Amino acid sequence: MSKRDEIIAAAIRLAEGSQPGHANLSVRAVAKEAGVGPSTLRHYFPTQSDLHEAVMRRAFDTVVNDFSISDTTVSPADRLYECCAQFLPNHEHRDLQLEAWFGMHLHALGPERRGVSHRLLEHAHEITYDALHRWLNQLAREGHIDPDAVKPAATLLFTTIDGLSLHAIIKPETTTVDVIHEQIKWTIDELLRPERHGEP
Repeated sequence: MSKRDEIIAAAIRLAEGSQPGHANLSVRAVAKEAGVGPSTLRHYFPTQSDLHEAVMRRAFDTVVNDFSISDTTVSPADRLYECCAQFLPNHEHRDLQLEAWFGMHLHALGPERRGVSHRLLEHAHEITYDALHRWLNQLAREGHIDPDAVKPAATLLFTTIDGLSLHAIIKPETTTVDVIHEQIKWTIDELLRPERHGEP
């Protein structure tokens, strides 16, 4: 592991060991956790914002799970839904998840938009698109979807997930957690319909 990666790992340990919203990611605290001097940390991360961005990027990189996408004993629709469901709000944390999703977009695109927030949002989008393509390509290799449909299918799933999240904020009484999950299941069933890729 490089020194840069060790510093990021130390910052993540501090964040994970703290109460939500109270992580001490100061230069001094992270340097101590990483076993380096503050000047060494500054060499890799000239500003605290640089360090925070690196930690957030690493968190995004490790958060997406492929679950059972390669398990051919499970139906393709169930596998794809299981993977997509990690991007959807659930009953236990609905409000917190939607608040975080909206806040990330507001900081990146709102009137007081920040460069670091925009870069992190772009990175999160890239990771999500990469995951959707990876899962759909797996199903295409198995013959469950036309390979030429992978790219538009990934875009459809991504925009459906984002659109449902927005509707859940605007109309929470009708766009419930159950409605969101059922809509994604329906969309996946439509994408994987046998007649869409030449099966009788």
